[in-house]
This record gives sequence, C-alpha cells and structure tokens, in this order.
Amino acid sequence: MRYEARAPLRIDFAGGWTDVPIFAETEGGAVLNAAITRYARGFISRPEGNGVLRALRSDRSYVSYSLDVPAGAGLGASAAQNVLWATLVRTAIENTATRIDIAEMAAQIAGVLGILGGKQDEYASALGGFNYLSFTDSVTAERLSLEPPIADALRARLLLVYSGQSRISGGVHNLVWQRYRADESGVRSVLSRLARIAGEMRSALLAHDLEAFGGLIHENWEKQKELHPAINTSAIEDLIGRGLKAGAQAAKACGAGGGGCILFFAREGETERLRSAVESRRSPVIDFDFDAYGVHLRKA
Repeated sequence: MRYEARAPLRIDFAGGWTDVPIFAETEGGAVLNAAITRYARGFISRPEGNGVLRALRSDRSYVSYSLDVPAGAGLGASAAQNVLWATLVRTAIENTATRIDIAEMAAQIAGVLGILGGKQDEYASALGGFNYLSFTDSVTAERLSLEPPIADALRARLLLVYSGQSRISGGVHNLVWQRYRADESGVRSVLSRLARIAGEMRSALLAHDLEAFGGLIHENWEKQKELHPAINTSAIEDLIGRGLKAGAQAAKACGAGGGGCILFFAREGETERLRSAVESRRSPVIDFDFDAYGVHLRKA
C-alpha cells in the first residue's frame, strides 16, 4: 500500500520571529503568511497482508521526500517536511488527525530535533491559504478569504528570487535570541513592532490597499535587520539594491534571513522589468502561485 502527499512551502510577509515561544508566550506574536505552490513531496509505502504472510515479506514501511526548491531557501521547507512526515505516518496508523493536529505534531517534531523556531511554517503548510496567525502559549489561525481580483493583483506584483546563498536558520536564531535574553539594543521593541506590522498588513490586505501592503513589507525588512547583522548579507543587500533600482517598491529576505530567497514587491506594472533585472544577474526566479489547500494526501 502506498500513500502520496505534498505539503506547501510558504512566503512570510510580516511578523516573522515573533512566533518563537521565548517571545510569543510572554509578549504575544503575530505573523501574516501565505502557502505557495512549491512543495515538499513524499510517499509512505508499507507491505500489505497480515500474520504469516506479512512476516514473510522482506520489505518494510518507509518514507521518501523531495523538495521543489533548494534547501535553505527560507521558505519553511524543513517544517513542510515535518508536516509531510506527520501526515503520512499518521495516515498509515489511523486517518483521524485534523490539520491543526498535523501542524502541532510537526512543530513538536522540530522541538525534539532541537530546532529553535516558531510555528508559523507548520501552520502555513498544514492549512494552506493566507493566514494571520496569533501566538501566545497557543496558536490562533485566521484564514483571510481574499477576493480573486485582489489575490491576483497581489500575485502579479510579487517576485520570489533565490539569492544563491543557502542558509541554516538555527544559527541566525541563536544569535538573535541571545541578544533578546540579554535585552540588547532594543530587540524586544523591534519584535513588538514586527508583530504590529503583521496586524497592519492584515488590515491593508482586507482593505485592498496594496500600496500600504508594500510599504509594510519595506518596514518589516528594515526592522528585521535591526535584530542582528547576520540577517543581512552582502549578496542579499546587492540583490535588493538592484531590484529597488529596477521596479521594486519593497523587498525582504524570507524566513530568518542570512541567505535564501528574497521576496520583491514590484511597483504596479513593473514586475517584468524587475524580473529581467534579476535574471540578468543570474539570480533564479522561483515561479509560484498561492496554494489554497494545504497539505494534501492521496492513496496511490
């Protein structure tokens, strides 16, 4: 018997970092993100039959994965793989888990593996769609039902570009949270502002105000860089600088930064000029659409 599944990756628009429990459980965090049509894919295969017949078979259950993007792209791939694993293995045992259950199981797996991070990636991958996520000692997910014209207009102005630098988010996380524990350089106030930006961005989207949305992407990146110098790199700085001269209104590193993908928000009508500029630098564009479904399982 074989089950196949796919779990979407995500782009984070605002509020990243504030979903990490060390901050969220005391201050309250918020993130706005969206699942995209780039996936962690995999399957679980196990022998059929029971009793003596199954005992005589030489094969055993196993899980296999693949990714649509480079590792370390800052798109929540490790969380999507955990969502995939939880979905496949839970289904092989008993198909009763809800998407929230799957998200929480995936986050617990990350904790067991010693991965320092929050839960926004797991919830985006399990739930799909646009989500405004609030974090305390629990998670509240508000799915934003955008009308097709506004979702299409937003998608037309977004460009996702791989910087060419893979990154391991754990190292950047450790640096930021060391500063937070030491209460250095206003890190706490920066995180609080990032959470508020996510709420303001939610309001801008629901009001169909894409210009305000773009301005908040810019502010989110400027604040994110204040958390630690390792979040920005010369490659990221160069790529964003070129984009801003070629039609981008705003840009930010995805995830923790330090490498991975850059999300550009183009000025209206300038997306293709922006694409040409980054491609001329040999920076790969990752095409995507928004994923509305979340983790998807089927019997093969």
